[in-house]
This record gives sequence, structure tokens and C-alpha cells, in this order.
Amino acid sequence: MPYYGPYYYPQQQPIMQQQPMVQQPSQQISQPQIQNSGFLSVPNEDMALNYPVAPGNCVTFKIEGKPIVMEKSMGFSQLESPKIKRYRLVEEAPILPQNEPEKAKADYLTTDVFKSEIGRIWDEIEVLKKKEVSDDEAV
Repeated sequence: MPYYGPYYYPQQQPIMQQQPMVQQPSQQISQPQIQNSGFLSVPNEDMALNYPVAPGNCVTFKIEGKPIVMEKSMGFSQLESPKIKRYRLVEEAPILPQNEPEKAKADYLTTDVFKSEIGRIWDEIEVLKKKEVSDDEAV
């Protein structure tokens, strides 16, 4: 049996055809959002503070008989402590739409008044032209 050396390949290797690379659609990594579990009515603030909230959730508490709302939310890690926000509700009077001030009547000239104003302006222009001509003659 003849020795051909380490670089001789008696069998032909299949030629790999280069496949075009297909780009996979990029997946957007979305941040998880805290879910709001709605409003709960509780008799006092201690109940709201001690109420268990699951990770990734938020619960809003209305304290009965007081104008106070509390919001308790938990992050997605069980090791995080809850975040508590306290709000005081303040009643406000409704804002009524104000009427626009009446526009000056000069904005709404009738056609006759408009024509008379234009005529007066043309008369003043004619007077200025005559004055200019007489000033030029005097020089």
C-alpha cells in the first residue's frame, strides 16, 4: 500500500456551497411593566401598609372617611422592599369656559363705512401729492 503523505485525500470532499445569510428578525426585549390591581377601600393606613402585594403588581388604597389615597407597589424581585406613595385628595371647583371678550366694532366695518374710509385715505394721498408738487415748484 503506497504512502501518500498527510495532505493527500484519496476521496473527494463534497464542496460546500455558500448559503446566503438570512437575517433573523430582531426580537425586541421588552421591559416588564408593573400591573395595576385596581382600588381597594380600607379602614385605615395600617391595613394598606400591611396588605400583601405580589411582585410586579401595584395596588391603590382609598382610606375610608379620609381624603387620602395610598399606592403600594412591588418590583419584580422578591428581595426589593415595597414602594409606598401617599396622596391627599383635594376637591376643586370646576373650571367654566370663559366667554371671549367682544371684539372692537372697528373689526366689523360695514361695506359703506369701509368705502368711505378708503375714499378719505385717497383724498389725503391726493392732498399730499399736490403739496409735494407745489414744494418742488417753489425750489
